[in-house]
Amino acid sequence: MYEFLKGGDSSLVKRKWPKRGVIGVLINQDRLLVVRRAESVSKGGWWCFPGGHLEAGENARVAVRRELQEELGILISPVRRLGSLRVQDSGHVLAVWEVAHDCGEIAPSPLEISEFRWLTPSAIRRIPQGLPSNEQVLRMLGV
Repeated sequence: MYEFLKGGDSSLVKRKWPKRGVIGVLINQDRLLVVRRAESVSKGGWWCFPGGHLEAGENARVAVRRELQEELGILISPVRRLGSLRVQDSGHVLAVWEVAHDCGEIAPSPLEISEFRWLTPSAIRRIPQGLPSNEQVLRMLGV
């Protein structure tokens, strides 16, 4: 999405808005769900919390439901928004949500996720190839 601004000489200057996305944090007792991104997607092979981009006309609540259903095959409900973070290398702004697993067995889409694990926060911090945003999410959770 672009915004056109008047330049100092009355010319139009094009400014790109940040890309928006969501992260869904599933909690099962003291463990959190993390996924390994499929090799075919951006940052393939890296571990992160599940999520994705907002589609046109979508808000973050709707997007987090859709993304986790597409990626994991489950239905969730957003519980509370934890905050947002900016991904430094891409400029994406991600809304981070704690979500509740409503129904369905986790069945990752192989086009987007190669595997998933339930890990403690300390194990997530030790994962090789964990995205830097993982630490920001853990801080939002206070762990």
